[in-house]
Amino acid sequence: MRVQLADLVAARIADGTYPPRTAIPSGAELAAECDVSPRTATEAVKILKARGLGRGVPGKAVIVRADALDVLKSAAPGSA
Repeated sequence: MRVQLADLVAARIADGTYPPRTAIPSGAELAAECDVSPRTATEAVKILKARGLGRGVPGKAVIVRADALDVLKSAAPGSA
């Protein structure tokens, strides 16, 4: 479920719901919105960061990286 949630947030980054340089919802907000456990949401956020789509701001939020759309394009099937 954590991978599916990470994929959902990545899709929202791609469609502009969460534009570059803005915060994604907190783990608690994602958990409530998507009806998953806070741990699952936290793990999904870790996956997003590992994919290079977000960066953590200690004590604040996870911000969509400025180059997130480029990262998504380069990871798309058939891109190279």
